Amino acid sequence: MLSGTPIRARVATAIRIEMARRQISQSRLAEMAGMRQAVLSRRMTGETAFDLDDLDRLSAALGVPVSTLVAI
Repeated sequence: MLSGTPIRARVATAIRIEMARRQISQSRLAEMAGMRQAVLSRRMTGETAFDLDDLDRLSAALGVPVSTLVAI
């Protein structure tokens, strides 16, 4: 991924890749992670930054380590 790209955009891209691999929708991921879909949507669009708790819940829901989502 490009180092000039904001980290929140890189994280959102990594999440989208994992969602595509598992063929799950954003609303399904939000449900699996115990998040409201609107909250996840704001994070995925870059309106709001992901926090560490978000990353922990999302990585658990996707079955990947947090480091997969924040790889630079």
